[in-house]
Amino acid sequence: MNSCLRYLLPVLCMLATAACTVDPLGSDHRLLVNPDQADAFNERALRLQSDERETAGGLVVYFATDSAAVAEKDIPRLGQVAGFLLDHPQAEVFIEGHTDDEGSPEQNVVLAQARADMIAYYLVKYGALYDQLNTRAYGERYPAHEGSDAEAMQYNRRVVVEWNSRSDEFGYDPFQ
Repeated sequence: MNSCLRYLLPVLCMLATAACTVDPLGSDHRLLVNPDQADAFNERALRLQSDERETAGGLVVYFATDSAAVAEKDIPRLGQVAGFLLDHPQAEVFIEGHTDDEGSPEQNVVLAQARADMIAYYLVKYGALYDQLNTRAYGERYPAHEGSDAEAMQYNRRVVVEWNSRSDEFGYDPFQ
């Protein structure tokens, strides 16, 4: 038995070592996607991520550079959220202001707060109670999209309005 193990053990070690070095894909690991396809895929993924964020219990409002002005197209959605808050005084939302990475961190926090406050203003204007709103300013700390190109910056200039977890019990999602 000992002599059998003496010959079998080195053979098993060689087989185990050889199995670890086998490359099942061969030596060519290139992706078979051209750069144009990759850009289109990334754009679709970003759009889907944004849409998913809006339907997962939140609303995203985008802003122009260095601006806290709400676009006309976003006002009806804010009115819808405010109406729900008016009908459900126990419900609460978090309003999170974000910016791109232009400007100093201090300036970005001030701008992020101005954006969050502007969303809060519209919600109160359309019937929400100020006590239902919790604003936060994150500035550039939590980008939605990495990078410093125009597209990334556009997605980072935003306010995210999300339900407080205690608000889930109402069974209606005004963000949809």
